[in-house]
Amino acid sequence: MENPLVKEKFEERCYFIPCEMLPDATILIQGLVQAIGLQVTQGKDSFKLLLDYLRGGQQVLLVLDNFETPWGSKGQTEVKNLIEMICRCKSVSVIVTIRGTEGPGQIKWYKLGGRSGLPPLELGAAKEAFCSFCSDGDLTIEEDPLLEKLLIQMDGMPLAIMLMAQLARELSLKKIMEEWNDQKTAVLRKFGLGEQENRLTSIEVSIELTLHIVREKLSSTGEDVLGLIALLPSGIPDWLENLPKMLPDATMRLDDTTTQALILKKACLIYETGDKALKILTPIGEYIMKSFQERENVENQVWVFYEAFIDNLPQNPSEEDGQLKLHIANIYKILEIQIKRSFQRSHINVLEQLYNYSEYFSGLVPLVVKYLRWKSQLNLSDQTEVMFMQEYMLRFMGEYGKAIDIIHDVEELYKDEINQETNDVEVVTSSHSISRNSTTEQIQAECYKRLGKSLYYQGRHTQSKEKAQQAKDLYEKIGDMRGVAECLQSLGNICRMLSQYEDAKVMLEQAKEQFEGVGDRLGAAQCLQTLGDICIMLSQNEDAKVMLEQAKEQFEGVGDRLGAAQCLQGLGNICIMLSQYEDAKVMLEQAKEQFKGVGDRLGAAQCLHFLGDICSRLDQYEDAKVMLEQAKEQFEGVGSRLGAAQCLQSLGNICSMLSQYEDAKVMVEQAKEQFEGVGSRLGAAQCLKSLGNICLMLNQYEDAKVMLEQAKEQFEEVGSRLGAAQCLQSLGEMCRVRRQYEDAKVMLEQAKEQFEGVGSRLGAARCLRILGRIDHEKGDLSPAKAKFEEAKELFEAIQMPQEVDICENCLQRVNDDLAESMASRKTWRRVWCCF
Repeated sequence: MENPLVKEKFEERCYFIPCEMLPDATILIQGLVQAIGLQVTQGKDSFKLLLDYLRGGQQVLLVLDNFETPWGSKGQTEVKNLIEMICRCKSVSVIVTIRGTEGPGQIKWYKLGGRSGLPPLELGAAKEAFCSFCSDGDLTIEEDPLLEKLLIQMDGMPLAIMLMAQLARELSLKKIMEEWNDQKTAVLRKFGLGEQENRLTSIEVSIELTLHIVREKLSSTGEDVLGLIALLPSGIPDWLENLPKMLPDATMRLDDTTTQALILKKACLIYETGDKALKILTPIGEYIMKSFQERENVENQVWVFYEAFIDNLPQNPSEEDGQLKLHIANIYKILEIQIKRSFQRSHINVLEQLYNYSEYFSGLVPLVVKYLRWKSQLNLSDQTEVMFMQEYMLRFMGEYGKAIDIIHDVEELYKDEINQETNDVEVVTSSHSISRNSTTEQIQAECYKRLGKSLYYQGRHTQSKEKAQQAKDLYEKIGDMRGVAECLQSLGNICRMLSQYEDAKVMLEQAKEQFEGVGDRLGAAQCLQTLGDICIMLSQNEDAKVMLEQAKEQFEGVGDRLGAAQCLQGLGNICIMLSQYEDAKVMLEQAKEQFKGVGDRLGAAQCLHFLGDICSRLDQYEDAKVMLEQAKEQFEGVGSRLGAAQCLQSLGNICSMLSQYEDAKVMVEQAKEQFEGVGSRLGAAQCLKSLGNICLMLNQYEDAKVMLEQAKEQFEEVGSRLGAAQCLQSLGEMCRVRRQYEDAKVMLEQAKEQFEGVGSRLGAARCLRILGRIDHEKGDLSPAKAKFEEAKELFEAIQMPQEVDICENCLQRVNDDLAESMASRKTWRRVWCCF
């Protein structure tokens, strides 16, 4: 109404009429007459006076606020006739605000705010609104992380945000959050001396007003529908199909759940999302939950619905059609209610079904903890099964310390039996679950195996190897060949991390054969994947590619999305080795998303690390630093000291590239210590090589030579031909700088040959370019030109434009020298002829 264009059009004939005090048509007419300022003369009808004014041809704007009061009255017909008559006046514009999704009467209203009326505020707008209402000039509130959490709880509801902001003038955000958690909507009210609670000062009064308007149209089924939607965090997905199934008692009473839902929608107590789910704004939902105390019957009906829903889930997660994602928050909520209410063995079945879906582990672990509070009701077998389930999920999520604690708790359960080594218990272990009729030795073997895996992921490889060997010995003793295969697989993985590649290959081949012998396709695929990873480390890229593609296909065949993502990550690494960076980025981005999809934070961090390395190789250093720092933080978050060390090493290498040598040395030395701490000889060798290169840059040639020769020896010991070739290249470059050309040429020719042997075109091209520089510096211009041209072709083939530019600059200088040489020769010949 204050807009200049509006004022110009209506020439001050804009009238705001608050209708909450105008309950019927007669009083509404009186309110309109009074707001406009019309003088009622004796014998003149107020209604006729109003119509005469509105039909007078002057542009008039009427804003009828809170129109639900007269519209919801018993005299709705008279109100309908009045509003329709007013809207037929051609020179009159009308705005109504009303609780509901439909305007009053048979009028073609233009709805502001979208299909469902006034939309919730987005988070950014909610923060802006909060700070403007708070209006105390305290900028620290806007930066407080609690503010965002509070606003999310308000669900974009403007009145709730305003009332919360007014509270923030007096209370800290921490105190408001505590009050909200304790009192919910009761805290959302404006406190002032002598101030009466009304729809603008209390969220509960505002919600109750809407409830009052709609209540007479609701049956008990309607209240159940409202309570159900308030109960379920995700509302009711695909509500037209699922709502009747969730409330079968209503169907038996011949009540129409759909009609009742539509009434609630029209009242704006609930709303429908674009994907056909019925939901409720959080403050409204909290008030409904508090007001509708009797809901056990509704909860039980929904539990029956979700038990059937979970029973019908496919065992293979890859076959699930995405419905579980829509319902999972509801399942968590209703399962928590049921577990808290009573002990039921059927809850284990539900937990086991959801256990097949690793992306939901983060929500499942707290439910398992709650279920274990009933351990006095569980037999030893079931308790062990649930605890092993809990341990695996924690380990999968990178919570290795907590996983180890769970295993120690299991060992404590069997302490007496393990010490006696005689009593049988009703438990048999497999890779993820327990079946019946086995010995305490199997439990101990399973504990050793699981401890070994957590220690492995923590980078404690020596301890991990000890536990895996203990498990293997026990499995062999009791004749469990699947257990033996799993331990061989673990021992192979540990040897790989310790750079004992030949031992690793032998163990993994044996494990693969045994997995195939017991029909375990998943185990065999995992061994094939690890053998492919070893080939990458040995720069046997073609063999690695074949193995990883086969393994990926096998993982997809058994529905293992995690294994398929790991293979995709390995294939991306091969592309990095071959300098196929664009292909590598595509594969690693896909793998990262797949890791996130299954909840594997370690795998996602590894992909982020590799993507950072690609940016570094493409000289995109700022992007690389951001990715590597994020990856390092994520590795530390999941307890991966190896991953954090690798990121630190990469960050040090970037500092070196940016000539920040002192920072680089500090980072790389820290990384080297961490690699040695986790037993990674390969990582330590790479750091030693980096330190040697830094010394080379600082012209500390003797130190550089010692470090690079030590690094080369260590690379050869662990079978890394690529690393050894890189050291040889650096030593050759150092000899060139010191003008020891013959020694340099020998080293660089050897390095080039080794690079070609492992398929590194980048390394070979760089050796060629250094050899070209040696020829150029010696004055052998034609051989130098040939080498620069060959190097340039290789860099073009692997799409390294910056390296191509360097070669072109080298060629330009050689061509300039050749031209100068030719000109000198012509001058000499002329002088000689004259003489």
